[in-house]
Amino acid sequence: MSLAATISSDRELSVIEMDEHPVGADEVRVDVAFCGLCGSDLLIFFGAPEPLAGHIMGHEFSGVVREAGSGVSGWTAGDRVVVRPIKSCGACRECRGDDDAVCVTGIMGGPGLGCAGGLGDSVVVPAYMLHRVPDHLSLEHAALTEPLAVAVRGVRHAQVSSDDAVVITGAGPIGALTLEVLKAYGHERVLVVEPNAGRRAMAARRGALTAEPAGAAAAVAEHFPDGVAAIFDCTGRAECLQQNVDVAGYGARIVVLGIASTPAEVQPMAIALKEVVIVGSTGYSRNDFTGALDLLASGKVNGEALVTSVVDLGRADAKLRELHSGSTADIKVLVRHAGHANA
Repeated sequence: MSLAATISSDRELSVIEMDEHPVGADEVRVDVAFCGLCGSDLLIFFGAPEPLAGHIMGHEFSGVVREAGSGVSGWTAGDRVVVRPIKSCGACRECRGDDDAVCVTGIMGGPGLGCAGGLGDSVVVPAYMLHRVPDHLSLEHAALTEPLAVAVRGVRHAQVSSDDAVVITGAGPIGALTLEVLKAYGHERVLVVEPNAGRRAMAARRGALTAEPAGAAAAVAEHFPDGVAAIFDCTGRAECLQQNVDVAGYGARIVVLGIASTPAEVQPMAIALKEVVIVGSTGYSRNDFTGALDLLASGKVNGEALVTSVVDLGRADAKLRELHSGSTADIKVLVRHAGHANA
């Protein structure tokens, strides 16, 4: 038996005891150490028409291998790991060997989204999902690998050089991680647009210029008179797309990282006149995930600055509601599991 925070029929996270799933021949059992809460969890928890009763969320997690299936090689009990939670469909470009592609079907089928995830003390996953955590990297900071990989892919899509001016709209977890990736790659000309004063302050401490949404155009004109080369939309709000087009420079690339569930209205003439390119960015490839883990392991991305709250499993429900309110200054909230949190 192990503990898990499951969605109840009255849309609450309830910590209950559950039987552990058996381990298949090509699978491993991971005892979860830390699991991040993210925007996708908020969509699942609050956005579903009916509560997804019984589901265990959590796809940003690190832990320790407890048991490996009979057909697994290279992994043994005690190995410290982080999980890339994409369940291979077996037919797409990634699954045919393209390490820069993303198995989009697999994103929706992996732990935390399509099956039980890291808000359980124990998770059974295919061995191919595992990445080894270097000895000097804490499991707490290793749990940032999954969302950091989203930012790594977004920055790659922007195709910018380190002297280009860039804007990040939204300084939640993905916006803050995008800022960290840009800084790690040598970018200094970064403006973060964010309504939450606490999150703006954190971005400023990390070396970015900041502005409220109403002052974004004026801030761009003041600081980047030569134009903005890329905008990273990390808001998850459809109405922000036109605002991004308005402040974009000629030939700019707008990379959409935030997930909006409503249609966006945008002026095609503005896109055409500025020759703006709007690029979607989904998840992360194997290369993106490895790159994110390397950034954490090398210290080029500072996990200490990004993890703003660590709570026990019983506090996950309250933290989800706090994040959903939009009033929190938290960047990344991690749920700590008791068994292996110090591994």
